[in-house]
Amino acid sequence: NLAWVDPWSVVHFAAGLAAGLVNIPRDVGMGLAVGYELAEQLVERDDRGQRLFDTTAPEIVPNVLVDLALFAAGQYLGRRWNRSD
Repeated sequence: NLAWVDPWSVVHFAAGLAAGLVNIPRDVGMGLAVGYELAEQLVERDDRGQRLFDTTAPEIVPNVLVDLALFAAGQYLGRRWNRSD
């Protein structure tokens, strides 16, 4: 997959938003997001992982970075929402 943004990018944003809304600390949330991306990279290098994620190769680095940025943005917005009460 050579796309910087894919349908799963929306899921990364939503996961960040959920993390922010339930007040998961920023460093914990980002640690989990980075850990997920690393695990996904490893899993997608195996045939079974490629079948699981319906892909032919690991995501490209720009997509990983966009997904992490979207997670961070979602978490930021969720935390801001909580402070707006």
